[in-house]
Parts: sequence; structure tokens; C-alpha cells
Amino acid sequence: MNRLDPSVKTIWALGILVKMFFFASIFFLIELIFIKPNLNYEIPSGMTSLAIFFFSFILAIIYPLLKYKFWFYEIRQEEIFLRRGIITRITTIAPFNRVQHIDVQQNIFERMMNLARLVIYTAGTRGADLVIPGLPLEYAEMLRDQLKNYTTEDAL
Repeated sequence: MNRLDPSVKTIWALGILVKMFFFASIFFLIELIFIKPNLNYEIPSGMTSLAIFFFSFILAIIYPLLKYKFWFYEIRQEEIFLRRGIITRITTIAPFNRVQHIDVQQNIFERMMNLARLVIYTAGTRGADLVIPGLPLEYAEMLRDQLKNYTTEDAL
């Protein structure tokens, strides 16, 4: 079983913090505009938003560690095997002959850390079936080319 690059924990934490900063900011505006004027008692402005941000900060520390601990993948002889999940464990096996196309994707945080996601689309589905995050960019591109070569040889 292969592990993801440990830097993916930082990317997941940054993603949580960015999302929660956005939601805490919106809730702070809602609190100032709608909730605060209608209260009969005095609480300092922004306490709820601060609580949301504090909760997300704790979540950004714990969740990536747990997610990383339970994320495994393996490229087997004729299939791709994934096992992941903190509360609900998901095991996915996709045979190579079902692979239709493969993408290597990067967001801004992944580019800063030279990581990528390998997105594997399989036959008979509407969206991406398999996503392997936290791979070094060169390794993700090598896997993409390796899987592409296998599927074209298999199709002949």
C-alpha cells in the first residue's frame, strides 16, 4: 500500500482554513447587519464568527492528520485500489480496462508544494470515479502515462 505525500496534510488544512474564513466572514456580516440590531442584550460583535473560526482552526489541525492516516492507494497489476475514510471507510477497485481518460490536476496550493491530483475517469460514470490527491507532480504524470499506455495496449 502506498501513502500520499505528507505535504498533502498542509494543503488540506489550508483548504479548510480558506473555506472557514470565507464562511466566518459572511456570518460576521450577517451578524452585524441582521442579528445585532434585533438583540435586546449586549454581546460583543463577532463572537459567533470568532467561535466558527476557532472551531475551523482546530478542525484544520485534526482532520488532515486523520484523513492522511487512513488514505492508501495501490496500482496493482490490472487494477487501481483505493482505501480511505475516517468515519466511513471506502474501498474502491477499478480495473484498468474500465479507464477512459486520466487527468493530472493542480490547484494553487498544490502548485506551491509541487503536488498534484490524479483524476481517473472510468466507463459508465458521469464524473471522476477515482481521485488520488497528494502525489508529487512528476510521479502523477508518470502514473498518468503508465495507465494511458496500459489502456491503449489493452484496447488493441
